[in-house]
Amino acid sequence: MQFVQDDKGLHQFGGDIPSDFKIPENEFLGGFQYLGFINNEDKYFEWLQFPLQLICPIFTDFDYVFLDYENPNEPKLIYPTNTAEITSAYDELTKNSYVIYNKANFSLYPFEGVNDDNEFDVIAIAGKPHWTQSSEVPTSPKSNKKMKFVCQLMSNSPITAKEKNFKSDDDYYEKLFTELNFWCDGDLKVFFEPTSKVACYFIQNT
Repeated sequence: MQFVQDDKGLHQFGGDIPSDFKIPENEFLGGFQYLGFINNEDKYFEWLQFPLQLICPIFTDFDYVFLDYENPNEPKLIYPTNTAEITSAYDELTKNSYVIYNKANFSLYPFEGVNDDNEFDVIAIAGKPHWTQSSEVPTSPKSNKKMKFVCQLMSNSPITAKEKNFKSDDDYYEKLFTELNFWCDGDLKVFFEPTSKVACYFIQNT
């Protein structure tokens, strides 16, 4: 399945942090970015117990981020525990840096998968991941169960920044900061384990 932009779509990428949603305490450079939500009202996501609010510190050099969504509007950070020590490739960032993205709604449609012809056009996918590196399905640290694939967001998204409080003097990096991307040209994979209500986020790139 692929996500296609649709003003009446159930899913959202980008947007303001909901007023009733609390970002976990952390010391990541640039903090967590709010990336939208996956709506469990969609028949393809009925296995989710609630709309999954997507957050990730996408400007940092993390390996995995595990979040406990026992309270769906106040997730707890399980891993990493040393957020102050996680580095970033971007010298412009401080712990107080932030970016808010414009929002867009999306619907799911069948397609035959990512290939050489469409890889720069696909915005996001569901159903099964497109592995750019090894096929690593994470395990929930709470239940030790293999996690289920939720979605994969690509760097060629039309989502752009509507507000941010940092700037680069380098035009290339400034362009990166104004467009939703994952380590310049990578993709963000999201997994979820419904019995433990734990989500896992990680980035792969070429």
